[in-house]
Amino acid sequence: MAAIAGSPPLAAPPRSFSDLVSAVPQPLPEMEVPFRYPKTIDGEMVFTFTAEEIEKTAQPFRYSIVLKFLRQRPSLDAVRSFIRSRWGLSNMPVISAMQRPRHVFVRMANEVDFCKALSRESCEINGVFYRPFAWTPDFDESFEPPCVPVWVFLPGLPPNLYQPSVLKMLTAPIGSFVRCDNSTVCATRTDGARVCLQVDSSKEPISHFWIGKPGVP
Repeated sequence: MAAIAGSPPLAAPPRSFSDLVSAVPQPLPEMEVPFRYPKTIDGEMVFTFTAEEIEKTAQPFRYSIVLKFLRQRPSLDAVRSFIRSRWGLSNMPVISAMQRPRHVFVRMANEVDFCKALSRESCEINGVFYRPFAWTPDFDESFEPPCVPVWVFLPGLPPNLYQPSVLKMLTAPIGSFVRCDNSTVCATRTDGARVCLQVDSSKEPISHFWIGKPGVP
């Protein structure tokens, strides 16, 4: 049940020793980038990096999301307590402030936790709603990225096609596959599959597609 605005947050469960150890932030893995002097372009000092260097240095943050709160965000301690008690992650993420006061950076330890956090349907913390965005090196706090997580229902899809590998293929023209819901994983709902995708909201979505056998129209 979602917390009501103005009500005190629920108390977090007791923490085990393993929880305390896993919650200690670890240093970033050291990655050697060749030294180079800045260039001057149009009178401005510019440092440049190769695409490979950007990708390499972004690796520790590949499972990170940004929470953009719609009004004044809760304190970081409140955000940490809520995530630890409500999100059901296998590891406590590293949570930090960003340049914009309503933004929070959440760095997960693995892909499963990342997908679970990005696809949450209840996007609020202590009654304050937020929009989640997958972080990339190009993320700019001044602009709202067009790629957003959306739950999509595929009505009439046969249950034998509920395999994640098949769903990734079928939904590729729509967006980037994040995960499917539990009723799809367990095939307890067979009137269609429900999946979470990262969709480019600036593009017109497709309304339908056909499934057939090779050579059969």
